[in-house]
Amino acid sequence: MAQQLPSDQPQQPPPPTLTNPRFTLELEFVSSLANPYYLSHLAVTYPNLLGINKSGEESDATADSADPDAQAFAAYLAYLYSYWKTPEYAQFLTHPGATLRALRLLQEENFRRDIIRPDVIANLAGTGIPGEQGDAAAAAETGEQEQEEEQPKTS
Repeated sequence: MAQQLPSDQPQQPPPPTLTNPRFTLELEFVSSLANPYYLSHLAVTYPNLLGINKSGEESDATADSADPDAQAFAAYLAYLYSYWKTPEYAQFLTHPGATLRALRLLQEENFRRDIIRPDVIANLAGTGIPGEQGDAAAAAETGEQEQEEEQPKTS
C-alpha cells in the first residue's frame, strides 16, 4: 500500500530530461531570470508576488511580507534554487552564472522589493551584480587577456 506524503513536504524536482514537460517549463523560467529586464517586468507586472508595496510607503512593508502570494512565490524560488544550483541541473542552464546569481538574490526579501527600482535593474544589466565574488577576478582575467593580445609576439 502506498503512503501519501503530507502536503507540507517540499515537492521533488522533476527528472532532468528535456522530454519532461515540468523540467523544460522550469528550465525556461529560471533561464529567463538571468535577464534583468525580465526581473523588472515581474516587479512591475506582479509586485504582490515579490512583496512590493504598491503605495510605496515604508510603513506597509511588513504587511506585504505577510501576503500569502508573496510567501508562496518566495518558497517556489527557494525550491527552484535548491536544485538548480546542483551540477545535475545547472548543466542545462545556458547562462548558469547569471541565472544562479539571480535565483540566489531572489532569496532575499530586500532584493525582491528593490528590483522594481530602475537603478537596480540598470546596475544588474550594465555592470553585473555589485559585490559578487569573482567579478574582480573575472575582470582581472579579462584585462590580462587583453594585455597579452596587445603585446607583440617575439618569435
